[in-house]
Amino acid sequence: MKRSNLIILLLLIALHGSAQTAKRISLPEALSIAATGNRQLQIQALEEAYRKEVTRETRSRLLPNVAAGASYQRYFDRQVIFLPGSFAGTAKPVQDVAVGGKNAFNGLVTASQPILNEGAWRQTKAAAYDEKIQREKTADLKGNLGTQISIAYFDMLLMQSQLALHRQSLERNEKALKDTRSLFAQGRSLKQDTLRAFIAVENLRSSISYLHNNLEVAGIQLKRLIGMDDSTTLELSDTLAAEMPVAGAYALEDAMATAASRRNDMAVQKLLTEKSVLDIAVAKAERLPQITAVGQYQLQAQADNFRQGQYVWPPTSFVGLQIAMPIFTGNRLKAKISQAGVRKQQELIGQDDLRQSVRAELASLLSQWKEANEQLRIQQRTVELAQISYGMMDDRYRNGLSTRLELTDAELALTQARLNHLQAIYLHKVVHVRLQRAQGLLQLP
Repeated sequence: MKRSNLIILLLLIALHGSAQTAKRISLPEALSIAATGNRQLQIQALEEAYRKEVTRETRSRLLPNVAAGASYQRYFDRQVIFLPGSFAGTAKPVQDVAVGGKNAFNGLVTASQPILNEGAWRQTKAAAYDEKIQREKTADLKGNLGTQISIAYFDMLLMQSQLALHRQSLERNEKALKDTRSLFAQGRSLKQDTLRAFIAVENLRSSISYLHNNLEVAGIQLKRLIGMDDSTTLELSDTLAAEMPVAGAYALEDAMATAASRRNDMAVQKLLTEKSVLDIAVAKAERLPQITAVGQYQLQAQADNFRQGQYVWPPTSFVGLQIAMPIFTGNRLKAKISQAGVRKQQELIGQDDLRQSVRAELASLLSQWKEANEQLRIQQRTVELAQISYGMMDDRYRNGLSTRLELTDAELALTQARLNHLQAIYLHKVVHVRLQRAQGLLQLP
């Protein structure tokens, strides 16, 4: 290889290595990063900001409105008005008279202030409800993200722990394969024993490869949830530590009471129900009169030339009240009121359905929580017994009282017990996270 090509290759390798920056992260840190890095949360935050601006826009209908305007027209023919002939000095019943200048200038300032506009007031209250709903949806999304990130983190911890156990088992099985081959060469072991040990080693290698690939996929998913760059190498600082079974149990009614006061989706549904009542009032308000105070100040001038210093600018101004009230709208308002009533019934049914759904979810999770605690106790005891059994069998093998096959079986039982224990720890953590989420107690920082 040419020297220049070798230098380029080394530079590329160096650049690639520098791009693969490693970041060590704990679960609380992952949740904290997701609070600002998750893209779905960013979109929802913008939706919340959008609703704030909609509320401001709706409220502006109750505030004064001031506008200024100016215009210029050039007439090729003078404007015409029609007067009785007697006014114009002719015998015609109606006489057209050319008036005004060919250049017309006009400037005005208008102002209006709603005095009575119940519809706009109620729409402003409805917009404020929409703003509250979006805030609750943002909090609900944070809770969902917290659950997803926690479970994804535990998934990776479980796979890392399983990988470590499989590698330890692989070392022991490779040693067993080496011993079996040695015994077979001495005529003290069957070929079947060697083949069995070889298959066990290959199965472990396959499991390690499978877990390693799944771990990479889980890391990609976790980085997406957190909002981290794909080029960052993620390292988890937490471990899937052994849990102690929790004494006692949650009471369904207590959990339901907590959920009713803390769950954001239930708060959203409650706000939607209250807003549906307000929507009926908004629709009815369109039948009410609207009163607006108005005023205007106007300056205008006309001439045939552009000697504006010689123009006369007579002012015109007024103040007054405008009253508007619908009399017949082709049953449009009646239909809108009926639509709002139907929507209210839907939201009431939805609120009751959500409450029943939450109750069923909590009952299921509480049952899973009880089972997770029981399984954790059982698996902890099983690991202790499997460890004792393996130690006893190892002593017997060293003293020539048992075969390598019996020791291999004891090692397999110990590895399986440890894997089951890891799975029990994982399920215990996951059920706890879901139970916290179901009560509305899990949020991003």
